[in-house]
Amino acid sequence: MRFQLGNRRLLCSIVAFLALGCCVSRGQFWDSGTGLLQCPSAEMNRDGTFMITNNFMNKHSISDWYWGYHTFEYGFNINLWSRLEIGYVCVILDGKRKPNPTDRDLIMFNQDRHFTAKLLLLREGDFGVSWLPALAVGMSDPTTHIGGQSYSGESVSGEGNGFFNRYYAVATKHFNTKVGAVGAHLGYQYNLRTDFPMNGPCVAVDWVPLWLDSSAASVKVIAEYDSRTFNMGLIASFWDDRFEAMFELMAMK
Repeated sequence: MRFQLGNRRLLCSIVAFLALGCCVSRGQFWDSGTGLLQCPSAEMNRDGTFMITNNFMNKHSISDWYWGYHTFEYGFNINLWSRLEIGYVCVILDGKRKPNPTDRDLIMFNQDRHFTAKLLLLREGDFGVSWLPALAVGMSDPTTHIGGQSYSGESVSGEGNGFFNRYYAVATKHFNTKVGAVGAHLGYQYNLRTDFPMNGPCVAVDWVPLWLDSSAASVKVIAEYDSRTFNMGLIASFWDDRFEAMFELMAMK
């Protein structure tokens, strides 16, 4: 596959997406990719989908080593070949709001930047096996460089830089029922953090009520255990999933 940047139609499409802030997706993961709330999923966007995401980050949903205050996150995400998803995420840092700020913190206004990736290994029903679930693996913030360290997995351990480090494997299976589509998700995720550990199995169920599912709008209700907390929330999609809004109760708060 080759992208020709000189193609006028392609350029017009990119400009239109940027202008509208469109995000065609099947779930808005906490880390600006496809997924659920704090849990990952094996769901994947359609090939060529480009997402722009903007999230309010409650201080309890991120590391308190640096933040300890509410902040804002924005990101970009693209799907390639219907199998690979790559994202770039920025979370705003305001040193003056950090608990017990140092002199350097008082003059710092910056952003934490990290990459994400997800690879779809199997689709639901591959090889003609109807019961086969989708299977995906992914990672977030896998490496960093600070204080003379080399880029390595160990550089994100502990409580310093690498706040959003995690790795996961997850299986997803959908079922059509008389009251709507139900998705079941089972996975395992872990990281190297001490400030925001997420290590262990994760499980989730989502439901799209039949009477709230159309090309104009749909609502997905989610309940999950993310290996750390129990969460509930919903995702409302509009205009054939081009725009989405997510609301979450993390730890039921």
